[in-house]
Amino acid sequence: MIKPMRLLAGFVFLHAMLLATDGIATPENYCRTIPARSDALDWPSKHAWNLFVMLNHPAMDKKFGRGVPDCTRPFGSPGSTSVWETWRNADSEVYLSDGREPPEWNDTSLPDEKPGKVPQLQPLVGAGQPGILFSPTDGIFHDSGGFGETRLNRSTYEFVRRECLFSRDGQQRYAKAVEDGTKSAIQFPPDSIEVKAAWIDFVERLIPADKQQTYYTAEFQGKKYGLVALHILTKDVPNWFWATFHHKDNPSNTFETPDTFGMPLMVKGTVWENYRPGGTQTEFTRTDGTATMLSDHFVEFAFQRSSCITCHATATISQNTPLPAAQARALCAMTPTLPALGLDPVVCKGLIGEKAFEPGTDKLLMERGVPDPEWFKKDGKPFYLQTDFVYSIPFRGKREASAPPARCIW
Repeated sequence: MIKPMRLLAGFVFLHAMLLATDGIATPENYCRTIPARSDALDWPSKHAWNLFVMLNHPAMDKKFGRGVPDCTRPFGSPGSTSVWETWRNADSEVYLSDGREPPEWNDTSLPDEKPGKVPQLQPLVGAGQPGILFSPTDGIFHDSGGFGETRLNRSTYEFVRRECLFSRDGQQRYAKAVEDGTKSAIQFPPDSIEVKAAWIDFVERLIPADKQQTYYTAEFQGKKYGLVALHILTKDVPNWFWATFHHKDNPSNTFETPDTFGMPLMVKGTVWENYRPGGTQTEFTRTDGTATMLSDHFVEFAFQRSSCITCHATATISQNTPLPAAQARALCAMTPTLPALGLDPVVCKGLIGEKAFEPGTDKLLMERGVPDPEWFKKDGKPFYLQTDFVYSIPFRGKREASAPPARCIW
């Protein structure tokens, strides 16, 4: 018979061993930053930084699931890939060239450039330079704005797929169904996120070798690139939450908004400490009625006096128009004298009317701000259907080369 004290001592020893084993076997959880939706309005700078940390946390390999953070690795770990880079690539994995339905979220059969890796600050001698094979088709800056490597998180992607908005034909059918009353207006789920990344060619932009180490870098076909901007769009509020980050050496942009939170401690000491918030946006106008502004030097190159929220509000589809005129009207209402975009004051006055300009001039009475209801009408009637601020839908959808799924016919 075992004596009580001996039995108690055995339990204490076993408990201590279990605690010791747990301490060794259980890795530390580095996924400590969880954005709070309420911060989008209450403390937007804090929300922007929390999103930045969450989206750039090291990711698990896509074979274990897309968009899954590797919580055993600290933020900014060399060799790690950002979570957002394991999301669906809009260009090659969502809006396919033949307009067919893309596969399930975790399917990896479609070609996609390998995602990025945080560069080593001091690479080993003889070792290959760490880098990224990213999305070269639409992510590299070439002296014009309106570009960017776009990726969709699971919620955004599955909505596009479920509602058959992945093809131009599907978009036109959807617009007609809304007019017929069989479908509701496009409204993404509240946990939807889309990001847009911009990169520069180090050689083309004459970036010194020592400066290159301060960038999240990429290698493609013998060239090296650096991430210069990251736009973050979240459906945390009805009109989406807009935030932009850029490399510290980017040219100045007077249309940024101040950071009222400051760089989180975990960002310091990593490659990501070289990135700065460019600002946030949640409303079309300020309380005094003046338009809010937000842009990035590279993504909105040559039209930096712009507004993310106003521009994206013009993302529309229609039932029988290949490319909606709402976008052209909106560009005129925001940037009426940009030859690079093919805009001309005479053409713009025909699109948005003389009333939008000061009498006898090419100067707009009001730039940006709240959208004009006339942008979405044709012959005085509602015609263009907004895509809930998601521009990748009208810009990237392709024609169907084969019959769509039966569920996509309404």
